[in-house]
Amino acid sequence: MKKLLAAFLLLALPGAVMTQRHYAILSLVGDEMMIVQRELQTGSRLDTNDKRAVQMPDASIDRMVVMAVEDAVRRAEPNAKTTLLVSRRQAVYDAVARALPNGTAAAFQAVRPMIDSAKGATHLILVTKYRHHAMLRLKDGHVGSGTLEGVGFYLDRGGPLLSRNSDTSSAERGLIAPYAYMRISVIDVASGKVIAEERVIGSKAHTAGEAVMGDAWASLSAQEKDRQLREVIHEETARVTPRVIAAR
Repeated sequence: MKKLLAAFLLLALPGAVMTQRHYAILSLVGDEMMIVQRELQTGSRLDTNDKRAVQMPDASIDRMVVMAVEDAVRRAEPNAKTTLLVSRRQAVYDAVARALPNGTAAAFQAVRPMIDSAKGATHLILVTKYRHHAMLRLKDGHVGSGTLEGVGFYLDRGGPLLSRNSDTSSAERGLIAPYAYMRISVIDVASGKVIAEERVIGSKAHTAGEAVMGDAWASLSAQEKDRQLREVIHEETARVTPRVIAAR
């Protein structure tokens, strides 16, 4: 009778029988950082922005991402285990880029050998690049032209911006905006099924001061650029990660 009563109590408390999750966390957004300079041609719908890919010499961006995701996981599920993964093999980034048009499940298969190294992992949190129209956040709306993907900085030298609510004085001075355009997915390792995923379109625009008008890049120091990009990544992962890992 006591055993039967205990069984009923467990059924009444789903959390008591929930298997502890072990998350492998893998970021594949940091092989390069994009510097995008707004170049708008009147009457053109094409993306005419000047884009420069800066190849990263180390895994610093991906480490930043996986540590931010891990922090969000620990806050949402304190008892969960985590294993952090990064790759410095360009072939891995390229394989995922080729697979993503066929869906996140295909991308998972491309990184499956890496996940096998995370012994006992039940779920993978996979962070990949996401392409979307430029929407750089201002206090009263969004600005931007063309498309953005991954992580980097969007620059505008000044002039009219594509926003109904944009600040004219800010538009004239130009702006710099660190951004993170990513997809955060949770995948069941055993089945390869994508349980949940959300798209991140995060940014933080800063107007250039009078002293650097026309050169928004110079309006932030190297240390400040690093801090601002880190802040955007942490804010967005803290917002999205609890929602995707809540899916069962």
